[in-house]
Amino acid sequence: MPQKNPPLQNIKTNQTLHGFKAERIEPIAELHATAYIFTHVKTGARLLHLYNDDPENLFCIAFRTPVSDDTGVPHILEHSVLCGSKKFPVKDPFQEMLKGSLQTFLNALTYRDKTVYPVASQVEKDFFNLVNVYCDAVFHPLLTENTFYQEGWHFEVEDVSKPAGIKGIVYNEMKGVFSDFASHVARKITAGLIANKPFCRMSLIGGSIFCFHFCTLLRQILMNLLY
Repeated sequence: MPQKNPPLQNIKTNQTLHGFKAERIEPIAELHATAYIFTHVKTGARLLHLYNDDPENLFCIAFRTPVSDDTGVPHILEHSVLCGSKKFPVKDPFQEMLKGSLQTFLNALTYRDKTVYPVASQVEKDFFNLVNVYCDAVFHPLLTENTFYQEGWHFEVEDVSKPAGIKGIVYNEMKGVFSDFASHVARKITAGLIANKPFCRMSLIGGSIFCFHFCTLLRQILMNLLY
């Protein structure tokens, strides 16, 4: 039985759509898809569009976030931008999307050199709603000072007769990560093999709990830029 050709859209090389110029069009037989590579004319941002007959709709926006230390700044920012935006100023839009959408995948992930925000849904209207929320989150986040305390770390007094404790969503995540001995050894081996490179840092898992005090500087810089 002859194999069907990958589906095509009415897009031509060098055509500009919504500010993106089509640079290259390639069929991918293994995926039964056609790849369209665009470049945003004003910013140089790259866009990869895979077109096929899969019922799943997937969108992912990614940023280069290479690091030079273990403070976990990209991970804290990943959490913080999902705490309200200009068009959606709610406390936790991520949880609202989990509860109130037909998403089949919804997450945000920090690697050693990049941060990605993927969303997926098989319902077209729901899919574009999710894309709208995520794009507004990453391009127009509220980023209040309290958000950094909540997502990064802060002191909390539960009992006035006891010392203040350190709390924070990313901080608590990292406590769990660093409690696993095998993964700690693996990170140390990687850091020794590729020292002084972004891939030897702790940003993949959110930063070292021993370096979080540097995030105070991040808060100060962002507050100055925003206000």
